[in-house]
Order: sequence, then C-alpha cells, then structure tokens
Amino acid sequence: MRLAVLILPLLAGCAAAPNNGPDPDPGHLILLSALIIPPESATLRLQYGHPVARNAVREYDPFCVFEINTVSDSPQSVRPGAFRITRIGYSIDTLADAASGLPYPTPIKVGLFSDHRPTHLYYKTLFWLNSEHQPGVRLLTCMSNQNMPGVYPFMRHLTLPEIRAALGTDFRLELRQGFVNE
Repeated sequence: MRLAVLILPLLAGCAAAPNNGPDPDPGHLILLSALIIPPESATLRLQYGHPVARNAVREYDPFCVFEINTVSDSPQSVRPGAFRITRIGYSIDTLADAASGLPYPTPIKVGLFSDHRPTHLYYKTLFWLNSEHQPGVRLLTCMSNQNMPGVYPFMRHLTLPEIRAALGTDFRLELRQGFVNE
C-alpha cells in the first residue's frame, strides 16, 4: 500500500507532462531544380548558394549537406519537388559527417598541439526529409565550424537566413515560425 502511495504521484506527473514528440508538420524543403549527387557519394555540399566539392567547403562559413540513402558508381539525380520535414534536430559534433548514420572509419583524435581539444566543432541543424515520390532523399544538415579563437562565448547554431544563403535559390525552405533561429 505504501508503495502505491509513493508511485501514484509519480504516475500522475507523467500523465500531465507535455508531449515532447516531433511536431507533425514543421515545414517543407522545396527543390526548384534538379540536383546531381556525384559518383561514389550519397551527399552534396552546398555553400554560398552553389554545390561545392567535399574538399572545397570553407568550414567556418555556413554550409549544408544534402543526403540521400544510396551510394552509386555513377551520378544520381534528385528531381525537383517538395520534401516534407518530418523532424528538426540540433547537435554539436567534431565531425561534419557524423550525423548521417553512414559507416565511417574510426575518427582520428585531432587537437591543437597536446591540449586534447578538438580542432573542429560543428553546430548542426538537421532536417529529416520525406517524399512519397523520392523516398531515397534522407536528410539536410546545415552547419559551420564554430571553433575559432575568441568565438567560444558566441558559439551557436545557424540562423534561418544563414541556412537559406547556404542553400541558394535552387531551394526554398518553408518552416513554421519558431522552428529555427530567425
């Protein structure tokens, strides 16, 4: 009986807790012209409104990684269309590609001299995508390397205008108010 008296208030608290599940409709990502994913890749990097090679990204400036489910020996095309955003998330990581869920080699520990601190610190905004017409489209991750001298107190996720500038005019990101920093 005593146990029931102790557990009952806890269960009542759980019943009254707000629903922290994903919002059913945070928004859409509209692709206005076809994208070509390079061979031997499942991602395309976008910066300053244009596709850029993986090794040409200026990581201290905002950039986005558009991701599909498959890697192919030949280029893959993503047709124009609307992609429903099923979830928006935020993370902080030392690797730009770590959130994709694809297998990667064990990361090498990187640091400045022997201080054991990471040299890269990416503040990521992740948009999980879904389309009935193109089920292979998976994720859009927008980020920048925030690990610069003097920036520590100001590290942050990208704002919506920064994300839109990285994507350029071939994309239209439509979000309900309050989902990403304005």
